[in-house]
Amino acid sequence: MLYTKNANVTTTDESTIVTIPNGYVAHWTMLFVSNLGGSTNGAGIYVDKADSTRVDILGGGNVSAKDYILLTDGVFVLQAGDAIKAYTTGSGDMEFVVTFDLLEQPATFVNFNGS
Repeated sequence: MLYTKNANVTTTDESTIVTIPNGYVAHWTMLFVSNLGGSTNGAGIYVDKADSTRVDILGGGNVSAKDYILLTDGVFVLQAGDAIKAYTTGSGDMEFVVTFDLLEQPATFVNFNGS
């Protein structure tokens, strides 16, 4: 089932948009970041993996006032326990929106490395 989740970030504190629940995987297909504030601000979004590694998607790049970034090409596959987190480099009014397909996790995981 498709879901859209959002976070309005007004401080430099990280905000968790969604954590993938146990027993599920997610296919993340859309990211929309909108700077609703009156001045340029940096926007960052990353995946905090269940194994404690971090995958940066947007590393604090500037978004002009009243402008946006839209990413729709490609798919990020998230596993149970992975969390999508957002932050800004300065206080302001930034909206982060993600759309993903949440699917039941298969009973077995196929290992593609040949072992």
